[in-house]
Amino acid sequence: MYKKVIIILLSITMVFTLFACHNNNENYKVIPYVTQNKGARYDVLIASQGSSFKDSLVSHVLKDYQDQSIRFKVIDAYTLFTVDIEKWDAIIIINSWEYVDPPKNIREFIRSNKKNADKLIILSTVGSHNMVFDDIDTISGESVIEKIPDYTKMLSGRLDKILNKT
Repeated sequence: MYKKVIIILLSITMVFTLFACHNNNENYKVIPYVTQNKGARYDVLIASQGSSFKDSLVSHVLKDYQDQSIRFKVIDAYTLFTVDIEKWDAIIIINSWEYVDPPKNIREFIRSNKKNADKLIILSTVGSHNMVFDDIDTISGESVIEKIPDYTKMLSGRLDKILNKT
């Protein structure tokens, strides 16, 4: 009898632990939106995975460029397969990588657009420097809210370099 109770309690504890760990990951879909900037000189796409950290980082980047002639479109990173890279002056991808590898849809998007690698900036919140794309501008770090100003500065600096080429 005690064995059954212990097994049931352990099973319930495992299920609860898995559920709690899954929900702590707080990633969610990003609702697409466009910043309105009539007569914008540049069009920049930001493809992000939803989380408090990533949303805050996107907001900081948009604030950095609010007075410049740039139209931003923000989309969920998992919809990158619908994007025609030729329509954009630059694309920023902000996503969590698991096991030092991007999710399949992002990996495929990057690989299929190698000829336009100079338009891509990737920020991976994985904390690893073992990046799989040699020719792509990749920033790696951890999702620490206090580091958002540093990441914003890095993204803005790299975006400025891309836009100044066009």
